[in-house]
Amino acid sequence: MNKPHYFIGLMSGTSADGIEACLVKPEDKSMELVGRLSYPLPHADELQALNHSQQISLTQLSQLQRDLGEAFAQAALNLIYQHELQPADITAIGSHGHTLFHAPELGMSLQIGHPAIIAKRTGISTYGDFRVDDMALGGQGAPLAPLFHQAWLHSHNIQQAWMVNIGGMANVSLITPHQPLQGWDTGPGNSLMDEICQQYFNCAFDDQGQLAASVAPNQVWLAQLLDDPYFSQPPPKSTGRDYFNQAWLRECLPAEAWQAPQQLLSTLNALTVYTIAQAVNSINAPVIICGGGSLNRTLIQRLQDKLANQLATHTVETTQDYQTDPLAIEGMLCAWLAQQAWLGNKVDLTSVTGSEKPMILGGCWQGK
Repeated sequence: MNKPHYFIGLMSGTSADGIEACLVKPEDKSMELVGRLSYPLPHADELQALNHSQQISLTQLSQLQRDLGEAFAQAALNLIYQHELQPADITAIGSHGHTLFHAPELGMSLQIGHPAIIAKRTGISTYGDFRVDDMALGGQGAPLAPLFHQAWLHSHNIQQAWMVNIGGMANVSLITPHQPLQGWDTGPGNSLMDEICQQYFNCAFDDQGQLAASVAPNQVWLAQLLDDPYFSQPPPKSTGRDYFNQAWLRECLPAEAWQAPQQLLSTLNALTVYTIAQAVNSINAPVIICGGGSLNRTLIQRLQDKLANQLATHTVETTQDYQTDPLAIEGMLCAWLAQQAWLGNKVDLTSVTGSEKPMILGGCWQGK
């Protein structure tokens, strides 16, 4: 009997709320999620502070590279042992790293948690630097998710749908047999809401959207936020916390917004809803949500209501409706990227990021 191939995907989102590690087993054209765990992200407060100011010393940067690399490696090892496997059972790891700075206008994106450290600590070949590889060919470097969204949908015999990932930022993928794969970042997902919760409500996030549900959004504030030119910019486009952060928010809104934090939170919830709805309004297809935002009931209900007004046949589901943990999709993406690189398969991001041609995405650091 052939030994099964297992892959591990490691992801830390812009919310800096932890490392997601996913263990997957490829089967035919799909990937079976074997297990998932969350692991604490070191220097989380420091990383969140860097969302507001990109000033960092070389010593601090080097320390973050090493410490996050060690944490990613330990997350992978914990997941392996949790499932009574050994590092030798894992074919490869795919690690996205933690995004510190994303600058498509410069053709550069910086992820930390170096793959070399992960490879050497675990003894497992590790693939990483996926974004920079795309940017070297003129792409935006993000979003990468549409590639896996397409594979995941096809494995569930879905030929046309919008996949919406709501993490720190939100991105959409359009999969349809009628045109090339498309995808782009719509703007803030959970990140700004999470920061308001942490600053004013002594909680990490708005559990199920209960705080946002208690008051109506401020339509004047919402219009001021939506006036940002990013939202009307055509794709390909990508963004991050270095753009949509507290400094941006304070520049857009009047001072009195911070005197009503609950209404501000509700307005930010509506901002995520409106920008996603604006993106998926072009083609009437089912909308399937993944990421942490899938657990925000207020956000999902508002999106359902908004889309019902725009296009009466829109449906909103989550990947949980298809027996896939919504919090695992990004980790599974990283495992899938590692598998594709290990197989030597070129992936085509030309219609998503604007890169020049299909490519083998990511570099490899040997574990042995």
